[in-house]
Amino acid sequence: MTPRIEDLREKLIERIPEICPERAVLFTESMKKSEGKPIVKRRAQSLYEVLDKMTIFVREGELIVGNQASTVRGAPVFPEYSVQWILDEFEGKPYHFSERPCDKFTYTEKTNKQVLETIAYWKGKTLFENIWGELPEPARLAWEINAIDDTWCAAAGLGNVLPDHEMVLKHGLNFVIEKAEQRLQTLDLTEPGTIAQYWFLQAVVTSNKAVINYARRFSELLEREAEKCEDPVRKQELTVMAANLSRVPAEPAETFWQAVQTVWLIQLILQIETNGHAISLGRFDQYLWPYCRNDMERGILSREQALEIVESFFIKANEINKLRSWPDSEYFPGYHLAENLAIGGQTADGRDAVNELTYIVLDATADLKLTKPSVSLKWFEGSSDEFMDRALQVVEQHKGGQPALYNDLGVMRILENMGVAKEDLYNWAPVGCIEATIPGKWDFAAKGSWLNVGKVFEITLNNGTDPKTGVTLLPGDGDLTTFNDPREIMEAFKRQLHYYMELQVIVEHISDEMHILHDQNAFRSSLVEDCIERGKSLVEGGAVYTADGGPTAGSMSVGDSFAAIEYAVFDKKLITAEQLAYALRTNFEDNTTDPTGEEIRQLLVTKAPKFGNDDDYADKWTVEISEYLGSTYQTDFKSSRYGKGPIPATFALSQSSVTGNVAFGKSVGALPNGRKAGLPVNNGVSPSNGAEQHGPTATINSEGKLPSKWFQKGSIFNMRLTPQTLKTPEGRKRALGLVKTHFKNYQYHIQFNVLDDEALIEAQGKPEEYRDLMVRISGYSAFFTPLNKELQNDVIQRMKFDMGK
Repeated sequence: MTPRIEDLREKLIERIPEICPERAVLFTESMKKSEGKPIVKRRAQSLYEVLDKMTIFVREGELIVGNQASTVRGAPVFPEYSVQWILDEFEGKPYHFSERPCDKFTYTEKTNKQVLETIAYWKGKTLFENIWGELPEPARLAWEINAIDDTWCAAAGLGNVLPDHEMVLKHGLNFVIEKAEQRLQTLDLTEPGTIAQYWFLQAVVTSNKAVINYARRFSELLEREAEKCEDPVRKQELTVMAANLSRVPAEPAETFWQAVQTVWLIQLILQIETNGHAISLGRFDQYLWPYCRNDMERGILSREQALEIVESFFIKANEINKLRSWPDSEYFPGYHLAENLAIGGQTADGRDAVNELTYIVLDATADLKLTKPSVSLKWFEGSSDEFMDRALQVVEQHKGGQPALYNDLGVMRILENMGVAKEDLYNWAPVGCIEATIPGKWDFAAKGSWLNVGKVFEITLNNGTDPKTGVTLLPGDGDLTTFNDPREIMEAFKRQLHYYMELQVIVEHISDEMHILHDQNAFRSSLVEDCIERGKSLVEGGAVYTADGGPTAGSMSVGDSFAAIEYAVFDKKLITAEQLAYALRTNFEDNTTDPTGEEIRQLLVTKAPKFGNDDDYADKWTVEISEYLGSTYQTDFKSSRYGKGPIPATFALSQSSVTGNVAFGKSVGALPNGRKAGLPVNNGVSPSNGAEQHGPTATINSEGKLPSKWFQKGSIFNMRLTPQTLKTPEGRKRALGLVKTHFKNYQYHIQFNVLDDEALIEAQGKPEEYRDLMVRISGYSAFFTPLNKELQNDVIQRMKFDMGK
């Protein structure tokens, strides 16, 4: 990396995130003036006023400009979504922002005062308060006992959006404005329903003009900076940057530098419009390659210059931040934003899509070793081994699991099964942590309540009652001591699962209706087909494709629990159901029994079969749970946009628990697989920590049995390798063989952490010496030392394999 990039990176990492009040103040002032008007027009005008009045600045030496807040890594406040937690945390409940276990934020007294004055207006008006107030009692109770949780959508904007970057690059935002204005002219306002379209299209015009105006402000700032700059080299850079911003994003990009600047502005402003995270970048190396190639052929761009521009973009991606409540931060720690960027894959005619920009992105990933963007590699049967070898080298160099590896074969089968057009399949890209979507045609790649599979199983074993709270929502079919065999337990479990899935769907429908009333956003909608044609925002049904579904957590832990019950109680009769039930109630801690609680736990841990060892005795249970979840979501439930235009408008399964396996685990009691109460459940589709005992091939074979055809919302598979594994050609060849086996079984995804236990443990004790140490958490990377201890330990306890020998 160049000295410029090294300096920008260092100053970025040194910066402690700060709460910025500007967006909250400006947004609220605008919303006060527009009370009573249509929400989509109010929010568009507020976006205009925020972008017109917020602080803008140019960092010394940067090549790409545009800031989300008044300070680098600053986090804006979005009071329209939820405010009570802000009041609580200013008072230190449960922590002051600056004293959290992780994801700390500083703030000044002036900021405190401005935020408190601003959020006073929103008390009683927020999205979350309105959603919570409309929940049926069973749904509210299910949320309170932590069987489901929709905080990430109910208390925030909707994210997981992938706009049509290629369209903006080719045509510019003036094209979008013209398209909306032409559509306005065709409306017959005497026709029912057209008034809402009229308001939406007006908001499209306003919001796109807001973005163009924001770019103009930067162009003028850069001109002023250039006039006073005495360094001729930097002066010329500032002059070019000013010219870039006088053209884009209003008009089509003409150069690679302009194109990257355009993509950044779109990415940035979608983060300012709402605080829904996981705004993603799609096939970055595909839509930007024509500009890069053209500039190189004209001799106005070298490979080194292209790399510096890409690395500048990566640094900007790490400046974006989000202020979450502490409970929400437990699900998304590490200043997580899930800005997914895809490389590789195939072209429309099935050829290898890898180009020189693909390799530049890999080089930037290895050089910078940053958490964002989350680089994702699309593999297909035409991907060369040379390319994959370089990618695995980068995984070893980056240390934080990037690039993560995705399977065209498996994902395209999923999407085709859901009704996605054949001509769109090849162009899919991961969004957020891992969800599959079609760029510029899908609304929200993931949203909806989380499902705590471990908690629902615990409820099943206790006759439908949550033992921690005593809450019974659906009376059960018995308890562990009354079932005659594991099959009876499974049928009872499915009945409970279906009930809690119904509550998930109800919460999601209520959330969607409240978002329509309070949170329609015209800018992001204008960049997704067919919103302008239909005159509808995304949440109303403007997109071509849609499917809902929030993350699930704990399926593999529950599958192992079924295997343990079958093995220890019914087949081998090593313990009775009564003994196991008592051991679970006492968290395996009563040592007065015979066998003792700890002896029972050790029996379950060491003797009972576990998922991840290519053992059908254990694997069949996890496969059945995944099959039930996936098929039930897709066939039994419809999204709120069903019948409004988008397809397939169903729900879909997410096996991406992010870090919900840790947060959800806190409310789940002891499980029959030997896991003690409060500890994490398994992560994603990875085996439970310590379960793999027969090497990586056996683990891959277990994963290969999963019904991946249902996994449109993703399935995260974490695997730890020793650093030595990827340091040699032989080790990388073995790892690639493992990946290919996994993918030829139509599985979705795999990612590698490549760190020794010793380094991680030492970093816990000496965080100041390991500031740059990075790990792969779930579908994203994070610096290790700022994470809370529970999550650090979860990463350390994941099984690792040495394939370098």
